[in-house]
Amino acid sequence: MRYDLLALGVAMGIGLSGLAGCQTARGVANRAVSWVPGFHSGSRSSKDLAAQKSLKTRGLELTLRMEPFPVSLGETRRIEVSLRLTNVSKRFVQLEFPTTQRFELLLRDVAGNTLVQWSEDQLFESTPSIVGINPGEHVEYRASLATRDLHSGGHYTVTAFFPSREDLKVELPLVPGK
Repeated sequence: MRYDLLALGVAMGIGLSGLAGCQTARGVANRAVSWVPGFHSGSRSSKDLAAQKSLKTRGLELTLRMEPFPVSLGETRRIEVSLRLTNVSKRFVQLEFPTTQRFELLLRDVAGNTLVQWSEDQLFESTPSIVGINPGEHVEYRASLATRDLHSGGHYTVTAFFPSREDLKVELPLVPGK
């Protein structure tokens, strides 16, 4: 079994390429998936704010962040999504994964039809692995979703979850403008 222990990788400086877009609290293993420079820039206009929603469960806090917000379809071809999992407990947390896929993002319409599935064009190995998170630290995954199937004024939902954990799922509503 392959182990992707973040604490060990951070301490030893090992390249953690199996983390598919993961970033630790200290910025090590900074391999972003579809990452756009300036994603977390400090200068934002009032139109360029981020939507965010958090969920706390069993010592973990899951935060879904979406930029830009509000979404203007005339200016935005891709929505940048950040999924942060923080260990808010006082114990080491270990997450087991059946493959190298860590998270999933779905963009659904009001009827529940999936318009975009992030993992659809990603390559994952069938190697089981583990990600460990020390108390007070976090892992962050970044990805982007295409807006090509969205219509101005339509009601959509961005859903982020961890395939191996039913309790780690968060959703954000999305109503794009022109």
